[in-house]
Amino acid sequence: MLRRVVIGAAAACFMAGTAYAVDEDAGDPACTEQLTKTEELVHDKIESNAVSEETAEKANELLDQADMQCTEGNVADATATLATVQGLVSKP
Repeated sequence: MLRRVVIGAAAACFMAGTAYAVDEDAGDPACTEQLTKTEELVHDKIESNAVSEETAEKANELLDQADMQCTEGNVADATATLATVQGLVSKP
């Protein structure tokens, strides 16, 4: 029984080691901040049922695209994509 506990504890410690992995560079901090603000806007609109399901899906796809663009350092394209998302969710 003690052997199983020791093996289980060792396995848990081994698996927990991956929690200390360092994330890759997130890209431009200003781009990431703008992305976060736009994500919050979209989330608020979805929570308040101010946008249709189709619009929410399209906005989330564009947010994923903007996230990738920010990560790659393509700030100009990410900014344009985020502007598209803001326009999409701001329509009445």
